[in-house]
Amino acid sequence: MQPAGGSRLKGELHVRRPNPPSNSRNEQGNFGYYCWRQRRASPIGRCFVKNADHGVSATVGAEHLDQNSPTFKLMPTLVLSIGILVLLSVGSVLIVNWIVDRRIVQEFTSRLITRVLSAEERSLREHLDAAIDQGDFIAIAISSGRYQLAEPALADFVSGTLAAAPQVDGVILSDGNGKALRVVRAASNTEFQIDHFNVAGDSQFAAFADQIRTRKHPYWGAPLYREQRQETFLNYRVPIWSGDTYLGFAAIGISTRALSTLAKELSDPPRSVSFMLYGQDRVLAHPLMTEGSPRQLESASFPLLRTFGDPIIENLDALPPVDEIGLAPPAGVIARESSAQGERYFVFAREITDYSELPITVGTYFLKRAVDGPIRLFYWATILAVALLGASLIVAALMAGAIARPIRRAARGATAIGSLDFDEVAPLPSSYFREINSLARSFNAMLDGLRAFGRYVPRTLVMRLVKEGRVGSGTEERVLAIMFTDIVSFTSTCEKMSAAEVAEFINQHLSLVSFCVEQEGGTIDKFIGDAVMAFWGAPGRIENPAESACRTAVAIQRVLAADNKRRVAEGLEPVRMRIGIHLGSVVVGDIGTPNRINYTIVGDAVNATQRLESLGKTIDPDAEAIALVSEEIFAAVPAGFQFIERGIHLVKGKQESLKVFQLIGGPEEGTSAATTSGRPPVSYQHGPLEGEDRAFK
Repeated sequence: MQPAGGSRLKGELHVRRPNPPSNSRNEQGNFGYYCWRQRRASPIGRCFVKNADHGVSATVGAEHLDQNSPTFKLMPTLVLSIGILVLLSVGSVLIVNWIVDRRIVQEFTSRLITRVLSAEERSLREHLDAAIDQGDFIAIAISSGRYQLAEPALADFVSGTLAAAPQVDGVILSDGNGKALRVVRAASNTEFQIDHFNVAGDSQFAAFADQIRTRKHPYWGAPLYREQRQETFLNYRVPIWSGDTYLGFAAIGISTRALSTLAKELSDPPRSVSFMLYGQDRVLAHPLMTEGSPRQLESASFPLLRTFGDPIIENLDALPPVDEIGLAPPAGVIARESSAQGERYFVFAREITDYSELPITVGTYFLKRAVDGPIRLFYWATILAVALLGASLIVAALMAGAIARPIRRAARGATAIGSLDFDEVAPLPSSYFREINSLARSFNAMLDGLRAFGRYVPRTLVMRLVKEGRVGSGTEERVLAIMFTDIVSFTSTCEKMSAAEVAEFINQHLSLVSFCVEQEGGTIDKFIGDAVMAFWGAPGRIENPAESACRTAVAIQRVLAADNKRRVAEGLEPVRMRIGIHLGSVVVGDIGTPNRINYTIVGDAVNATQRLESLGKTIDPDAEAIALVSEEIFAAVPAGFQFIERGIHLVKGKQESLKVFQLIGGPEEGTSAATTSGRPPVSYQHGPLEGEDRAFK
C-alpha cells in the first residue's frame, strides 16, 4: 500500500490556496500571507522616514490626510462661537419675550385645567360605570335562570358583586310582584345589610317600579333623596325580561356623599376646589357636602347653587369669561372669572354628555395668583437663562458632533485593532480642528505600523491567548500533540535557485502547511527555515489533540500532492516532505527573556517528535510525503485512520525505543471494520517494510 501522499492521490484532491494580493494596500494589511511572485520588496520599508522637525515621524499615516485643508484650534473656536451666540441671544430675548411668555402660560394653564378636570371626570365615570356593569351583570344572571329572585343564594351573589365594586352603595332586586331584596353597604366596605321588603309599601320605590315595568332597556332614573339616610342617590335601573316575560328589576344606587368625598380628595383649598353640578343650577357633589345636605324639596334632590353657600360659584352663569392674556382653556371647557373676599378666582367647568339621563357637569376653581403668579415669576427668573442655555447647547451639540465623529471612528477602529482585524480599519480623515487632525495622523501612523507589525506576529495565537486569558500567565504542563514537518533535500533544491526564488518557494510551502494546521485548530510554534513546528491543545484545549494532528497530516499530504501536480505542469521539480507527530507532556507558555518572549513548548516530547520526523529518511526516503506517528498517537486517535506499523526504532537522543506507525489515510478513506489488539475499528496494516505487507481489515 502506498502512503496517502503517494501517486495514487495525485489528481484527486483540490487545495484551497491563498491568492496573491492585488494591490499595495492588501500587501500591508494581509495578515499571514507571504511574498508572492508579484511582490518582491517588503512594504514596511517605507513606514518611517527621518525629517529635521520631528525626528522619526509616521509619514505613511499622513498620506491619508489632506495637507491643504485649513485648520483651527479647538478651544478658541468653541469659546468664540459660543460667546457670539450668547450675545445674540441676549439681544433677541427682549424681542421674543412676550411671545414666549404667552405660550408658556397657555401651555401651563391648558395642561393644568385638562389634568384636574380629567381626573375628576375619570373618577366620576368609575362610579357610574361600576353601577352599569353591576346592574347588567346581575340582570343577566337572573334572566338566564342562573339565579331565581326567590332563592336565598341570591343575597350572597349580590353581596359578592358589591364587594367587587366599592363605588356602588346598594342594590335592590324585585320580582314582578313587588317582593324585593335589598343589599346595602354598611359602614365597613366588607359588610352588608340584607333585608326583604314589599315595594308597594314604599311610595318612592313603588313609583319607579311602575315606571321600570314600562321600559325594555336599562336607564338612569331621577336622583332619589332618602330621608332616612339624609342623602341623595343616583340610581341605575335595569328591567329584567326573559323574552316577553317581565321578571322584575334591579336598581343600583350610588351615594352622592361618596361623590362629594371624591371632590374633597381632588381639592386643595384655598388654591383649588372641585365640584359637580346636576343640571345648570343644582350641586351634585362638593367638599361641603361630605357630611350630607339638607333636603330642599321632594322634587329637587340637590341644593340650589345660588343658596348652597359657596360664593365663588353661586352665580356661575352670570360670571364674566376669563379675559387674561395667555389663558386659553381647552376646547369644550367653560372658563369664568370670579371674585370673593378680596381674591380673584378662575372657574373652569366641562359637561359630561355620555350619560344622557344624567346632566352632570364637572368643575373646579383655582386661586388666580396660584395659577399665573408662579408662571410669571418663573418667566422672569428662568426664561432668559433657558433661552441662552438652549442656544448654547445647540451650538455645543453641533460642535461636539464634529468632534465626536472622528473620535467615534477612532474608537471603532481601536475595537477592530483590539481584535487584530487591521484590514477592517479605515484610516481617519482630516479635520478642521488641529487636535483632531493630529489624532488622525497619529492613528493612521499607528494603523500602518500595526499592519506591518502584524506580519511578524501570529494573529491567531494572540487571539487565542487573549480569549483563554493566558496573556502573561507564565507556563503550565499539558499533554499536547506535536508536529514537525520538513522538506526533503531542501539544501540541494535551493542550490538551483536564486535568493528571491528560494524566498518565494519557502513562503508558498509554509503557507500551504500553515493553512492546514490552522484549519484543524493547531498553533504554529515557529518556522525553522523550511520546517514547521506546531502543536494542538494549547492555548485553547482540544478534546482529542491527536486526532486533529493526524487530520492535519493527511490534509498536508493531499495539498502537497495537488501542489506537486501544478509544479510538474510548470516544469518544476515536485516537493517531498517528512512529517512527525507525537503525543506527550510538555511545558507550554511564555518562555524567553523580559525583552523577547515566545509562546512555545519545551520538553522531551518535542525532541521525540523531531526525531520521528527525521526517521522518515530511513523508513521511506523516496516517499512524496511520509507521516510517522508514535504509539501514543496511534492509541489516541479514533476509528477510521489508516496506519502501517513500522516497527520499533531507537532514535538519536532517546534511551528508550519508539514504536513507530506510518499514517497513510484519514477516516474518509478507510473502509475497515475489523479491530487490532482490541482497539476500535481503525484500518491497520502490519508486516514487513517491503512487499510482503499483510492487511488486517
